[in-house]
Amino acid sequence: MDNKRILVLMSTYNGEKYLEAQIDSVLSQKDVNVDLLVRDDGSSDKTCEILQKYSAEGKLKWFQGKNVKPAKSFMDLVFTCSGYEYYAFCDQDDVWFDDKLQIAVNQLEQFPPDKPALYYGCTTLVDEYLHPIASTKENISFTRFCEAVISSNAPGCTMCFNEALRKTILIYRPEYQIMHDGWIHKVCLAVGGNLYYDSQPHMMYRQHGSNVVGGIITNKKRWQRRINTMKQDKCPRSRGIRELYNGYSSYMSEENNEICKKIIHYKSRIDNRIRLVFDRSISSPSPRIDLLYRLTVLLGIF
Repeated sequence: MDNKRILVLMSTYNGEKYLEAQIDSVLSQKDVNVDLLVRDDGSSDKTCEILQKYSAEGKLKWFQGKNVKPAKSFMDLVFTCSGYEYYAFCDQDDVWFDDKLQIAVNQLEQFPPDKPALYYGCTTLVDEYLHPIASTKENISFTRFCEAVISSNAPGCTMCFNEALRKTILIYRPEYQIMHDGWIHKVCLAVGGNLYYDSQPHMMYRQHGSNVVGGIITNKKRWQRRINTMKQDKCPRSRGIRELYNGYSSYMSEENNEICKKIIHYKSRIDNRIRLVFDRSISSPSPRIDLLYRLTVLLGIF
């Protein structure tokens, strides 16, 4: 494989403790040409000093914006960049194996370059000292649109995507989204893009007390987070699907449009809600998530 040009997009926020290790692992990727673009989300520690040091050495480019939280910060990077064959998201506190981007590009190269394509996969959970820790996460992929509308388990830190998908993302900037990675996962599948899920990890996903996103998720913490999301955002999942439909209905197949409309209008009538609960054409490969989805539809909070 000829060396391909990849732009790594990193968002930082008060990440001084682990940032250098992550940057070094990105710059050590083999058999690919890597550039690193960083958006700092309003750090108040020494993060910007670290970024400036690497910038002065010609190893990255960076800029600082106001604090808008991870989802909007990463989306700002997507709308800022251009001119590369591939793009990859990067968190500030992980460590990548040196083959991470090579593996991703090898898979994306199997798809036509003019059609949106997305790669994502698993991670190796480690503690703050990079010691492996046990994971309770289900190794289940959501590779069909009828699954992705329920949930997106595509970690942004594992994502790599082609220029065709980046241009597709630029078509519509959502006013509401839960996270950038879930949005991009859904957009790719909504428009009939190609997707590759890698069940083998190629990075260490560092878990520590200061994770901006992620962290060790116990069952109790997982349910608390879901309940809090439902309290704070009225019907967050269906709101996200409405945004998707608003932006991409003209690019979606008739089948995908119908899936969106079922979800968008499920609360308008009780029979719509009941039909959606028993509609097996929209389902999750995870029995646990599928049960939660049907319960939230029945309660009118999906």
